Amino acid sequence: REVRAGAFQAGARSPHERTKSLRSVERPPASSSPTSSARARAMLLSLGVAFLAGLIAKSDSWKRFTASIEGQVDYRKDYSIALLCAFLIPVARYVIDRTAFSYAAKLLVVPSTRAKLLKARSPAGRSGGKRDGDGLTQDDRDTIRVRVEKFKESCWKTAVYVFFSLYGFYFMSSKPWFYDRSHFWHGFQSNGPNCQWDHSCPSLCTTDEWPGCSTCKFTSDVKLYYVLELGYYLQGVVSLLFWETRRKDFAVMMSHHIVTIVLITFSHWARLLRIGTMVFLLHDVSDVPMELAKACRYANLDSLTTVFFAMFFVVWVLSRIVYFPNVIIRTALFEVPNCPQIEWKRDYCMVAFDGLLLFLFAIHVYWTFLIGRILYRTIVSGKVNDEREDDT
Repeated sequence: REVRAGAFQAGARSPHERTKSLRSVERPPASSSPTSSARARAMLLSLGVAFLAGLIAKSDSWKRFTASIEGQVDYRKDYSIALLCAFLIPVARYVIDRTAFSYAAKLLVVPSTRAKLLKARSPAGRSGGKRDGDGLTQDDRDTIRVRVEKFKESCWKTAVYVFFSLYGFYFMSSKPWFYDRSHFWHGFQSNGPNCQWDHSCPSLCTTDEWPGCSTCKFTSDVKLYYVLELGYYLQGVVSLLFWETRRKDFAVMMSHHIVTIVLITFSHWARLLRIGTMVFLLHDVSDVPMELAKACRYANLDSLTTVFFAMFFVVWVLSRIVYFPNVIIRTALFEVPNCPQIEWKRDYCMVAFDGLLLFLFAIHVYWTFLIGRILYRTIVSGKVNDEREDDT
């Protein structure tokens, strides 16, 4: 009779309960790390991308492309390439995000965050919420998902800023303005600083014709740096709105992106590409340790987070708080040569350019205040926490 009663009760369960029971039986146990085949696919993908990039860099088509963009500023060609980059960069990000970064998240973020959540739960299970077969609640799974997305976002930005920094140091180490800021404004051809190729004060120009009359030529590496940065920040505005995690400083970050785009296009129009490349490099080099620190934090690697955050603080202060105002803004304010033939138009141009640089520096000061608060809390608590977001 007891056996029959048990069978009757089992059969009396609702279809939803029976389906849920079957799913709980059939579902494999949660894995704490990706399979070896997944790691192999990620490694093969990375090697394939590196090999393809090497082939493209050595190809004749790439050489013809770089030769085609070298020379004077060409608005139609330069902006067309920038828009193409703005379309292709999110495509590349999506592919890498779904492959290499996802595998890295499964290896580093998921198991460590799961263990952290389970450890933080009291023995009596008073965390609230209905737990699944692996001991996680729906809130726990949402926390893991958010951390995975933030980790992949930081990995992507790390890759971008490492590329921009290495590329910037590589080609600018051969440029005279990398060592002497007077070359921001003067030409360095054999005819002297007042020749028709002079960078900022072309002798053949008049007020009505400048800057279109400028015959200043730029190498392909300088112009490629410009169109890549412009393309990245154009797609960055869209990503900030619809893709990336929205943080407390969303308005400040959006203002930074818009001012950067205006600064890039304005300096491109005014033929200020030399000083513009230095502004790029100063910003890119400090973002590398910052994104590495954030990625390590999402992966619960506390020691590495502290190390990279310390590196970031030092590089940030030296590049954006010391060098940027004392060299870049100073030379733009006080060391620009006088150009009688284009005086009033050039003066208005530099006032606008200086205003954009000062606004960018004001954003740096605000972020330095937030970084200082994070540093203080790190010293007090021994743990790095981002002021702009919650604990996830």
